[in-house]
Amino acid sequence: MKAPDARRVLLLQGPPSPFFGVLARQFKSAGIPVTKIKLHAGDGLRAGEGIGFTGKINEFAPFLRRVMRRHAITDVLYFADRLPYHRVAEKVAGEMGATPYAVENGYIRPDWLTLEPGGMGAFSRFPTDRNHIEAIADGAPPVDDSVLYSHSFTTEAYYDVSYTLFGLAAALRYPHYERDRDNHPLKEYFSWLPQLVRRNVARKRAPRQLARVLAENRPFFLFPMQLQEDYQIRHNSRYTGLATLVDDVFSSFARTAPEEALLLIKIHPLDNGLQNWRQIMKDAKRKYGLTGRIRLLAAGSLPEMLAACEGVVLVNSTVGLTALRAGKPTKAMGAAVYDLPGLTSQQSLDEFWQKPAAPDMAYVETFVRALAAATQLKGSFYDPAGINAGADEIVRRVATGIGSSSWFVSPPPRLEKAAAMGVPLDPPVGRARIMLEV
Repeated sequence: MKAPDARRVLLLQGPPSPFFGVLARQFKSAGIPVTKIKLHAGDGLRAGEGIGFTGKINEFAPFLRRVMRRHAITDVLYFADRLPYHRVAEKVAGEMGATPYAVENGYIRPDWLTLEPGGMGAFSRFPTDRNHIEAIADGAPPVDDSVLYSHSFTTEAYYDVSYTLFGLAAALRYPHYERDRDNHPLKEYFSWLPQLVRRNVARKRAPRQLARVLAENRPFFLFPMQLQEDYQIRHNSRYTGLATLVDDVFSSFARTAPEEALLLIKIHPLDNGLQNWRQIMKDAKRKYGLTGRIRLLAAGSLPEMLAACEGVVLVNSTVGLTALRAGKPTKAMGAAVYDLPGLTSQQSLDEFWQKPAAPDMAYVETFVRALAAATQLKGSFYDPAGINAGADEIVRRVATGIGSSSWFVSPPPRLEKAAAMGVPLDPPVGRARIMLEV
């Protein structure tokens, strides 16, 4: 393990907030040299000056090797571990003996961030062996669930929109930048205009709608939706679209769930409205004869839903960890860091509806404590105090070489199970991906 004064950090693309700019300053204040690579103009707007990469994505690996050799890089940090450029960076860092780190929103919500070597989900290096997890938890402090930092939706939207639009406005400077999403950002932003109105209406209606569901006094399962563009869906599950997931869940529910049971679907609060979920659900429930057994909410209190439900079915959302901590049987349909025997149900989905297996609560507490100690830190990408606190802690952990510690396992121990589930472990990047999908 290298001493702190021997570390040299490379920052790639960060979140659309000032976080990576602050992080760079904190590394420099700690005496750790920082090099930055800009992939589009928005990176310069948020993180400051750096080395611009203007080539094609198939030229990124040799470019990255040259930069890392020139600056003797020991640690590479990036946001969104499955971004094509970051997937390349993770491999190149491994080849060159450097430690790659994914910086992301926390597995624990709210008020937490993730710093994890390599990647997340199927690509997490956090152990799967219970004895190993218990050893990490031994002596780790209790999880701090206090909420220290908060920000408004307006703040997050401002940073996201300005970052993206600045990148579009200066696109000629980075002509080959590949955005790994199918929808053009302007299409997504315009879709939010009516969605903002619907969102406010949904929040007002949600308490009454949930009260009506609870008043039915029928057992129900909770199915929280994720975002269509979420990397956790596209790169950590076998689903290329959520409509296929809906079809799988509805068909199984129709086959084996108790006749009196309901399925409560909660739309993700940041859904952009480009998919007409009401129509998709309506078509699916007719197809599988579930009329009268499906309830759909666009908002509402997750704690209330969890408290009353029989169990939770999801792909790999952080809601799963929240559900486990609430003692609820949870079935993960994709690669999730918490999808382990003793935590999530290892039953088939058909079996889960009939007799959902509850988590081992002692193990849940141990797992969360170990996960927090190894990969989670208090902070925020948007609240100023949270940005400073999160950046300080990342600098401290990277300086100690935490990514090379015995806490983590290589190769990622979830890969074999993920491959068996049909997760695309190494899909083509950039335009090659788009051509294959078309």
